[in-house]
Amino acid sequence: MNRLDIAIDAARAAGEVLLRHFGGELDVQTKSSEIDLVTVADRKAEAAILERFEEHTPDYAVLAEESGARAGQAGAPRWVVDPLDGTTNYANGYPHYSVSIGLVEDEVPVLGVVHDPSRGEMFVAERGAGAWLLRGESRTKLAVTGASRLSEALLATGFSYDRASATRNNLDEFLRIISKVRGIRRAGSAALDLAWVAAGRLDGYWEFNLSPWDWCAGAVLVAEAGGEIQTLGGEPWTLTSSSLCTGSRGLVDVMTRTLVP
Repeated sequence: MNRLDIAIDAARAAGEVLLRHFGGELDVQTKSSEIDLVTVADRKAEAAILERFEEHTPDYAVLAEESGARAGQAGAPRWVVDPLDGTTNYANGYPHYSVSIGLVEDEVPVLGVVHDPSRGEMFVAERGAGAWLLRGESRTKLAVTGASRLSEALLATGFSYDRASATRNNLDEFLRIISKVRGIRRAGSAALDLAWVAAGRLDGYWEFNLSPWDWCAGAVLVAEAGGEIQTLGGEPWTLTSSSLCTGSRGLVDVMTRTLVP
């Protein structure tokens, strides 16, 4: 089984866990704040993923949202996992959430899988091989839109869990751009936002202060779909960056100039 198939299998297994628990008793708890949630479904979905990694890639390192980091062999690739991106949606019975699995080599994301269990959609990409939507038996190649003007752009963003205390909480940026665009969606799953940019359902996306597991897989999808990815400051984006802005090349340039004048 190749690495992409391993990630797809793991994401599908986690998605089955999430679907079984959706709408049931979740034992909702908090982590960093009262609005940063974790459920029994997060943990069981992550366990299903890690079980498959242990079977197929025991030498790889892992960075997972709920269980943290696990060392691998020296120089080995690292899986980066969010078993449930959109926990607040999930805990409230709002069916917009995803499983996100990325693979990093030499600190560069090279593979990404974002699975939407509710819609039965699997977004997959591997460096140099393009980005694809798998749905049932169909396989559709993904490409970002050619939007280059804010007035024709549908964007997505989000607000981090520390928005009440953070100096940069995205509110000023939101207000600078909202009157200039066709629309902005704040749907609650960064991984799906990025997958939908890759699929051309959204024209662009920006956000601050998320973790590597929120962005890793989706960044590969967008890059392989022909999108531009950088920070809000215009620097090359990396997994440790504190911001991300993406879309077509022309649109990202306009977005960054508007969001950070």
